[in-house]
Amino acid sequence: MSKTLSEFAPVLHCPGLWSAQKGNLRATAIRLRDGSLCIYSPVPGIGDEARYNLAALGSVSILLAPNHYHNKGLTEHAEAYPDAALICSERARPRLEKQTSLSFGDLSTLTPLLPDGCALTEPDGLKTGEVWLTLDASKDHIWIVCDAFKGADEKAGSISRKVEMLGTFPTYGIKDKDTYSGWVGAKLSTQAPTIVVPCHGSIVQSEDLVSDIEALLR
Repeated sequence: MSKTLSEFAPVLHCPGLWSAQKGNLRATAIRLRDGSLCIYSPVPGIGDEARYNLAALGSVSILLAPNHYHNKGLTEHAEAYPDAALICSERARPRLEKQTSLSFGDLSTLTPLLPDGCALTEPDGLKTGEVWLTLDASKDHIWIVCDAFKGADEKAGSISRKVEMLGTFPTYGIKDKDTYSGWVGAKLSTQAPTIVVPCHGSIVQSEDLVSDIEALLR
């Protein structure tokens, strides 16, 4: 496995969205209204390749920790981008600050900067303070998720057709299964995804995502 993060490559045909990988871990960059970048789930091992690549895309203004377990890349990213705001959910903040000795602001810092068609959402029924981003792009609706779902463990840049569940998620991520399943079911009925960009494994693109996610929830 590479010791450093790859360069940030465009996510399919989604303008303003890029992702980079280190092994099966993914960081996602989204362009904000002011032209700067938000990094969702900073991955440890940011090297020259990723830094030069990001510099060409824009300045990094926000580092978003998507739950309280994804904390190992935060210190080095905070050092690389000292002017960037560190943010997380209220639920994730206590453990993140304990593990990193960093201070985190509110998600409200990011909300007004999100591009048109993009929204922050916090799934109900979880215990890790997980935060998702949802994004409308052309004909696709994208879910950018942390540990809730994953793609196949394939080489960097791969696109898979089948969404999977991270093996540790039911035990370490879910607090109330019925609440969480109900929340996701409601989200599927109103904002059904065609693409899932997870923090683990390959990106997933499929017309069967709704039925596949429903099967995982069962």
